[in-house]
Amino acid sequence: MGSMAQLKTTMHELQLPTAADALNEFLMKAEEKQWTNQELLGRLLTHELNSREHKRLEKHLKLASFPEYSPLESFDLSEQPSLSQRQFNQLKELHWLEQAYNLIILGPPGVNVVNLICNKKGMAKSKKYFLK
Repeated sequence: MGSMAQLKTTMHELQLPTAADALNEFLMKAEEKQWTNQELLGRLLTHELNSREHKRLEKHLKLASFPEYSPLESFDLSEQPSLSQRQFNQLKELHWLEQAYNLIILGPPGVNVVNLICNKKGMAKSKKYFLK
């Protein structure tokens, strides 16, 4: 093929920019850990796919215009005493969405219902579901 610069240029032309940027790092790791060519290529392409998925999720979260977004793990269950840890974990699994159930979340002002709903939408988007 030629030089490292040519290889990176080709990767960019193939629209693999994250893999191209990480190539040197992955080559050093491959040499250090004695990866086979197949392992190196697999890890480099997985890195590219993970980066794309992260960018896709960030784009969808931005387009969703949530009033405030924070991961579900940061949701404080002590502020919502009517929701048990078990119920919360079941909601996070999104089985209700896969089975096409409607989910109604009610609560008085100040109990972070909006935050919970926004987090549910964010979690659904991360699993490739789209909610309105």
